[in-house]
Amino acid sequence: MRLALFGDIHDNLPALEAMLADMDAHAPDALICLGDVTAGGAWPRECLQLVAALGCPVVRGNADRETLEAPQPLQVRGLPDEQEIHDIGQWSAAQLTGAERDILRSFAPTVELEDLLCFHGSPAKDDEVLNAATPPERLEELRAVHGQHAVWIGGHTHQPLLRTLDGWRLLNPGSVGLPFQKRGGKYVNLAHAEYLLLDWTGRDWAVTFRRVPYDLAALKQGILASGMPHAGWLADEWVPG
Repeated sequence: MRLALFGDIHDNLPALEAMLADMDAHAPDALICLGDVTAGGAWPRECLQLVAALGCPVVRGNADRETLEAPQPLQVRGLPDEQEIHDIGQWSAAQLTGAERDILRSFAPTVELEDLLCFHGSPAKDDEVLNAATPPERLEELRAVHGQHAVWIGGHTHQPLLRTLDGWRLLNPGSVGLPFQKRGGKYVNLAHAEYLLLDWTGRDWAVTFRRVPYDLAALKQGILASGMPHAGWLADEWVPG
């Protein structure tokens, strides 16, 4: 059995299409989307419709949840580019129709398949960060409540992760639409799409991280033609993957 897991698309249609083409070549038996389909890019409707057409289980990410909430004023926290990110998120939410919002409402808090537990941030909170630095004590607290599955798979951090713990593993496929890296003291977005393949060996899941390049010029052109706020700023944030 082969599974494909992906998430953190953030309205990036060129990345999503490239990832799906690569995924099709590997012929998975089932797909699971880990959420944050929307918010942050130039193609909110197209990405949401394309994921819905796959017919696979989809986890509700924090950006998906926030898209359904009433428009919120900017909460200044001293983070880089807060105003731009806020305004683009509000624009993205405004593009969706009622039917597309119903698609967002259909997303699940968690998805279970075989011995896998899939979520966005954590099984408890869609914006909790689980990564290589998360204390084992916190992970055991979560497992006591949410189950002793052999493999936990989350998103949200946009960073690939394979962490082996006592009798189980914590995975993150990275981000389809918004992988990032710090270069020269500044964070930039990378023009490649990340996802994860899991193959059942008869005893365990073999893990393969995939990274798929796509056309950076097409991405920038789409952003600049979208009518979104701060389009020039966002286009400049992208670099070759």
